[in-house]
Amino acid sequence: MGIIQKIESINPPILVDFLRIVLGGFVTYKGIVFASNFDSFTANIQSVGWVFVAAHLAHAIIFIHMAGGIILMTGALTRWMCLLNIPILAGAVIFNYLQMLTANNYMELQTAVITLVLLIVIAITGSGKFSLDYLREQRIKMKSAPTG
Repeated sequence: MGIIQKIESINPPILVDFLRIVLGGFVTYKGIVFASNFDSFTANIQSVGWVFVAAHLAHAIIFIHMAGGIILMTGALTRWMCLLNIPILAGAVIFNYLQMLTANNYMELQTAVITLVLLIVIAITGSGKFSLDYLREQRIKMKSAPTG
């Protein structure tokens, strides 16, 4: 059994489902916050030195956070949504650690680190039983099971 099969065979407890839903809600919330403060968010990205791509990058981050968070809450394509959000959070951790980003909230580094760690945990453990991924897997098993 390969490592991918071992990871996919992990059957996470209900706590992981709760964690996935809360994490998806938080990521969606941060996307909404970024969208509502778009000018300051874009200026923050420009302060890093990415002047020409700041608006495009801001739109991409907002879209991935909002759509990815909602999809993460439902448990559909959970690992893919985590993998899409992990580079964004890794960048946030790096830039906040280097104090290149300016924010009024001084807990941004800790929040980004915790969110990044939780995304990695959910990417490893999977979506859990209360998810669309689990329902899809059960439907596939029922269709492939021999009848009669």
